[in-house]
Amino acid sequence: MTTLQTFDHQSVAVSCDTATELAMCPHCDLVQHLPALKPGEEADCARCGHHLDACHPESVMRPMLFAASALFMLLLANLFPFVSMFAAGNSNEMNFFDTSSVLFAEHHQSLAILIWLLIQAVPAACMFAIIYLKLGMLYSLPARTWVARVLYMLKPWSMVDIFLMGLIISFVKLVADSEISLGNSFWAFCLFCLLHLRAFQVIDRRELWSKIAPSPVPQVAANVGKTGLAQNLKLCKVCTAMVPVTQTHCSRCHTKVRLRQRASMQNTLALLIAATLLYIPANLLPIMRTVSFGETTDSTIVSGLILMWQDGAYPVAIIILIASVIVPVVKIVIMFWLCYLTRLPFSLRQRYSTQIYRLVDWVGRWSMVDVLVVAIMAALVRFDLLMSVYPGVGALVFASVVILTMLAALSFDPRLLWDPLTEQKGVRFDATKNG
Repeated sequence: MTTLQTFDHQSVAVSCDTATELAMCPHCDLVQHLPALKPGEEADCARCGHHLDACHPESVMRPMLFAASALFMLLLANLFPFVSMFAAGNSNEMNFFDTSSVLFAEHHQSLAILIWLLIQAVPAACMFAIIYLKLGMLYSLPARTWVARVLYMLKPWSMVDIFLMGLIISFVKLVADSEISLGNSFWAFCLFCLLHLRAFQVIDRRELWSKIAPSPVPQVAANVGKTGLAQNLKLCKVCTAMVPVTQTHCSRCHTKVRLRQRASMQNTLALLIAATLLYIPANLLPIMRTVSFGETTDSTIVSGLILMWQDGAYPVAIIILIASVIVPVVKIVIMFWLCYLTRLPFSLRQRYSTQIYRLVDWVGRWSMVDVLVVAIMAALVRFDLLMSVYPGVGALVFASVVILTMLAALSFDPRLLWDPLTEQKGVRFDATKNG
């Protein structure tokens, strides 16, 4: 895609006309021109590089067709055999739904519900939401504002791509001692992953909200090249509309709007401390339990990693090392560092701190791959006394660590990295005053 950037220093009034529309960056708070885009072009923030807007060809039909096709593939993935395993004259067949139903039957209800939500319920809900919103552009369906809010709230928790990586890791673990046969549903799921990701790629939040309702025009002038905080303007994080400081709710999506996220530092630090405390037992407790010929073997994350390395599966061992050991630790450390940066003078803050935040926010969800591998192994390796795999208590604890770090990243307001210290007191007062 072609990237356009604008960064002018002139005073203009906010307008709904796309040729002169202004946008406030949700990551650095800069007000800037948003040019009229041609199909295939996108606009990024001139200061921090955050994606602001995009123009996709066939912006109504393409997302709807991708989402509908994805739902059809998800249906097929649940109707037919997913994977079959043959070992020592025994066979077991796994269906896609077994990844959660087997865990539920083995009295791991919390983990079963979590897996079902991440790989089935949330992705399906997102696809239904996209279809509904795009149909609403043609037929003016009700409750589109609510559906759009839910769509972007659920988006980070759709983990079908991570589940596909978990399948590949599981197959590498099992292929040395057994024969793996892929069913029709496996290929349907692969297509579902591609269509699901593509459906999100061809929609844009600003374009979507502009079709739901026009952007409200605040009764103040906005200076391009200055921050919203310096101009008594705040940003609706839901629909990207600019709202005057004196206005408590967005007139387009009716969401309560604050200058900055409420208690951002306190919530982020609390979640990071909780994740740090849980990370220790998550690595000490068994994440997977294997029963073979009546003998039980418990595996932690590190012991499983060592076993994979000793078996010669070096690429998979490296992936697990990065996703389950390095990424959680690095994410926690970097998030603590970003919180510390907000208390330093602006001149001492790192130039690329916002880019680092976006990176850790995106990569943190991939730590869930080890938990999904355990769910896959528990559903597939079911040979009674010959060999069976069960999840350990460490799987749920480690999943809690991943969820807490994701929530910490979501609660952190990256605009604090750009706010002068002299203005942060006012921001904190506004957040407290607005509840």
